[in-house]
Amino acid sequence: MAEALLRAHLGARDAPAHVHSAGTLAWDGPATDAATQTMSARGIDISSHRSRPLTAALVADADLILAMTRSHVWGIHAFDPDAAARTFLVVELPRLGARIGPRRSDETVRGWAARAAAERVGALPGRGEEEVADPYGEPASVYEATATRLDAATRAIAELLVPDV
Repeated sequence: MAEALLRAHLGARDAPAHVHSAGTLAWDGPATDAATQTMSARGIDISSHRSRPLTAALVADADLILAMTRSHVWGIHAFDPDAAARTFLVVELPRLGARIGPRRSDETVRGWAARAAAERVGALPGRGEEEVADPYGEPASVYEATATRLDAATRAIAELLVPDV
């Protein structure tokens, strides 16, 4: 859901971005029916989505990496410890971005992400309350609450990345 929401928010800002998702588990399958229905109600079609496992190449190529939980962040760091300066919890990044302000027109996404990462206090990424639990197996109401939370976070991220619209 986060991938589709971020893609939609960046698309609304005419941002030339490539948005991909990958999981830290070796799972290959479609989005759940509940996720598909939740996103369809928001006007976003994820019926063709297929999950894929995270790889070192995906981590290396990414300018910005968003994770749902701190355990996901640690899995990302296992592929590339240098990815810390561009890896965030999806709910953490808007908080840090609010401190540093939106990306400047002459600034790369990686450069802006590094500035945001420098705002962290301590070694742990994010705060416990900034983690987003996987709604898998939960009722539709939990999927909707998760989508609402992800929608707010990805909208804020898009506004920080592409502020001049």
